[in-house]
Amino acid sequence: MTPRVLSRDLLLDIARGREAQYFDRSIDVQVSRLRRKMEEDPKVPSLIKTVRSGGYMFAADVTQNAEGRS
Repeated sequence: MTPRVLSRDLLLDIARGREAQYFDRSIDVQVSRLRRKMEEDPKVPSLIKTVRSGGYMFAADVTQNAEGRS
C-alpha cells in the first residue's frame, strides 16, 4: 500500500472539527511531540515525514505476522 499524505487542514478537521482556525499550529506541535517520543533522532525524522506544500506522512514499514495481526 502506498503511503498517503494527510494535509494539515484534514488533520485539523479530524482533531478539532470546524472550530479550528486557518493559522492554527496545534497539529505542528502535536507532530513535533510525537516525533520526540517515537523517533530515534527527532531532528531527522524517518517515521513521520513532512511533505512540503502537502502535509504529513507516516512512513513506517508495517508487516503482518503469520497469525494475521500486524
